[in-house]
Amino acid sequence: MTASLGALLSSLKKAVIEAQRSVSHQHIEELRQFFVPDREQDPKLRFPEGAWTARMVGMNVPKEVCRNGAVTLEHHEVQVPLIALLPLKSYAIEKVEVLTTLNLTLAEQMQHEPNEETADVRVSMRRKDGQTAELKIVIQAQEPPAGYQQLVSAYEKLLNAQLPA
Repeated sequence: MTASLGALLSSLKKAVIEAQRSVSHQHIEELRQFFVPDREQDPKLRFPEGAWTARMVGMNVPKEVCRNGAVTLEHHEVQVPLIALLPLKSYAIEKVEVLTTLNLTLAEQMQHEPNEETADVRVSMRRKDGQTAELKIVIQAQEPPAGYQQLVSAYEKLLNAQLPA
């Protein structure tokens, strides 16, 4: 199989863009499980359109209470947003390196194309020799977006305000 280097790189770029789109769509689907539509919202709207409220879970948190010198444990119910309990990693494509061995040759120029700038590098998958090059692809996870971290932080503050001192 032989292709131009430009076509190969263009195909790789398109594949990376499509992979990132897929990852973004998956993030939205994961976030959707942490929220429910507001009561006033049109039921036809789909996440992330419209207004959404965090899904909450009631939890009993023990609290030491001292009465007349006797210490007892009482349970205090807090409403905990699920998004503050479960970690969500962001898998955005931060860096792309492709590692492969390619045979590089200059494509033959047409007679009516004397300009060297029109010459294209042709690549093919062949045995390694003096005309091969290596290209490396690496996909790395990165930290969640700042907006997500701020949202979780706000829900954590809400949770902390409910916890007994």
